[in-house]
Amino acid sequence: MPRKLLLIALVGILGSSVGCTVDVPEGAGPAVRVNDPRAPQAGIRYDSVVVLDKSLENWNGKVYDPAFAEYIWPNKGRMSRIAVEATNSRRTPTDTLEVWAVLRNRTDQPIQLEGRTHFFDADKTPAEGPTAWKRVFLPAQSVATYRELSTQVRGIGHYYIEIREGR
Repeated sequence: MPRKLLLIALVGILGSSVGCTVDVPEGAGPAVRVNDPRAPQAGIRYDSVVVLDKSLENWNGKVYDPAFAEYIWPNKGRMSRIAVEATNSRRTPTDTLEVWAVLRNRTDQPIQLEGRTHFFDADKTPAEGPTAWKRVFLPAQSVATYRELSTQVRGIGHYYIEIREGR
């Protein structure tokens, strides 16, 4: 009987560790809605950017693809109007956390966006309320950077940036 319990425990440990992690690529890519069933994550992806508006994702017009330096038409009529090129954070000299996201407008029209940030401590517990919405203007075929600073000087370890179309 002890051998059977050991085998059950081993299977349980292996089963809980296999397939539980999700490899989510960082860097340039189309924005993904948080409640999109095709999205590889569930819930909050710490230290990342999420696009809240479906209107920024569904785009039927042509977009500029910097990888090929040409305009392309999206497959099946779905393409993101903006791309999150990069996101990162660093400590300022006053020990607050500065976060930023580099956003690309992939269309021929200017886009007005708004961003806000949620800050979390090292244990991923909310440490501050969300910041106020801050406007970011993206001229046609351009990049712009959204930046925000935490108000607390100690204990901030993670962030979560939300982007929506300007209102």
